[in-house]
Amino acid sequence: MITIQEIKNKLLSIDPSFAESRIIAFLRHYFKKTGAKKAIIGVSGGIDSSVVLVLAVKALGKERVIAVLMPYEGITPEQDIRDAKELISMLDVNYVEISINGVVKIFENKLVGRGINLSKVARGNILARVRMVLLYAIANSEEGLVMGSSDKSELLLGYFTKYGDGGVDLLPIGDLYKTQVRLLGRHLGIPEKIVNKPSSPSLWKNHMAEEELGARYEVIDPILYALVDLKISPDRILEIEGIPKDLAKEVISRVFMNEHKRSFPIIPKISKGMTIGYDWRYPVLGSFPL
Repeated sequence: MITIQEIKNKLLSIDPSFAESRIIAFLRHYFKKTGAKKAIIGVSGGIDSSVVLVLAVKALGKERVIAVLMPYEGITPEQDIRDAKELISMLDVNYVEISINGVVKIFENKLVGRGINLSKVARGNILARVRMVLLYAIANSEEGLVMGSSDKSELLLGYFTKYGDGGVDLLPIGDLYKTQVRLLGRHLGIPEKIVNKPSSPSLWKNHMAEEELGARYEVIDPILYALVDLKISPDRILEIEGIPKDLAKEVISRVFMNEHKRSFPIIPKISKGMTIGYDWRYPVLGSFPL
């Protein structure tokens, strides 16, 4: 049976140079095909959005990239804002900073005023969705595309807000696990303080991914990699020495339970013809028929 160390070695054996060139080529091709003029990127000061920002600049040039900072005072760490601005300055990219406190408060007041008590998660998701509304408003005005920064680990776990940070036009690092993104970030010359920063969605005060997920990505990623890329059955994964069984069960459960977050909204088939998302799936980058 494969060992946990062999899984980790395979997981971290990616070639960062290949990943960089592949993503850059993809972005250039996609923007040429769509005719989009600008890439709009929400930048948080974390590793994922930092990697996406650097790759976008390399692919399109700094003039075609707009970084957007959307802090919530009292929740967004000041250090994250400083780190984001430092990277933006290094890349000499145009940026917009918009505080979302006032907008979120309007939503809160409307809901609470109608007797709806918001849970911590519900309120946090409002932050994520407000940010996406702002990103698309800028993208519409600039004839651009919203470039997301969710990685493969987050997508598989469903660790993103549906129609929030999950509502984007493209996901450049969506096929790289969190630990692989850190390798790519180091390869791209992103400051170590960002590369090594613990993951945090910052949807509420002191919100840390490790606490919410129950483990660091260095522990979670090998489980995901074994399940998805190595196609090892859940039962066999539980037998691998070194993998915490309770955590593995939780991780695998998240992958299956959150499939709806990775899919187009499900449609009941009624017609005998072609149903969108079921029979009819037109190529995203296919040639126009006319």
